[in-house]
Amino acid sequence: MGDYNDAMMRNKDPAVQSRTKARNRASILRLKLIGQSHPTSLTSNLLKHLEPRPPLEYKPPPEKRKCPPYTGLAQFVSNFAETGDPEYAPPVQKAETKAQKRARIHKIRLENGAIKAAEELQKYNPSNDPNISGDPYKTLFVAKLNYETTEHRIKRE
Repeated sequence: MGDYNDAMMRNKDPAVQSRTKARNRASILRLKLIGQSHPTSLTSNLLKHLEPRPPLEYKPPPEKRKCPPYTGLAQFVSNFAETGDPEYAPPVQKAETKAQKRARIHKIRLENGAIKAAEELQKYNPSNDPNISGDPYKTLFVAKLNYETTEHRIKRE
């Protein structure tokens, strides 16, 4: 009768202790009864959600339709193109490879450069050029020239 370590039984009055024990036993029995109602010990509210649905209504299988029978292509062979027709095998255009494309572009650039050089040669007139001074056959090339030397000083010497 005296389980004094239990939190509910700390009251020293025997009447209070017996009432508390009776209440504890009743609540335990209630919990056991709830657990005995179903093997999974779930409440009736939860079991309602887990009930199976009613079985589906029977429907007869759909009727199979009859497909038309297979036919051949012999009646259409006369419409096909024959070997002599131009539609039979149109010419296949071959694609250009990278090397061929590079060679073609190189050739076009060379031709454009030659045309441009010919035009510039016709326009060239050295006697009318304002930047030319002196005789081109009397040109002197000087090496190891000091950086501080000016053009005026070279012409003076």
